[in-house]
Amino acid sequence: MEVCYSLSNVALNSKSLLKENQKMKKLPKRIKMGLKKEAQAWDSSIAKEKPEEVSGLLDKAQFFVARRPPRQPVSVRLDPFDLALLKRIARNKGLPFTQLMSMWLHEKVEEEKTQVGA
Repeated sequence: MEVCYSLSNVALNSKSLLKENQKMKKLPKRIKMGLKKEAQAWDSSIAKEKPEEVSGLLDKAQFFVARRPPRQPVSVRLDPFDLALLKRIARNKGLPFTQLMSMWLHEKVEEEKTQVGA
């Protein structure tokens, strides 16, 4: 079996390297050495490139756009008074109330994430 050493695609024969239900804590030595050789090859090929070539390639390159997964609908039961107040606040801000709810929820999640350190 041929093993491919690459940062983006590491093919492993799981039965020979790991026992069943055992987690891998470190990379096996042969894979680590293969990755070091690949890194050295990339470094040497990059060192040979001229700045003019690089700028020409960058001019031709297409921009990469990372797309977020589609939003997932969620049902929430709210107190009618809170919902009416939320709709009034959203109307004053010129936003749909669902978008305002989403924004507030996102802000709170980000705030909690930084406090917890997740």
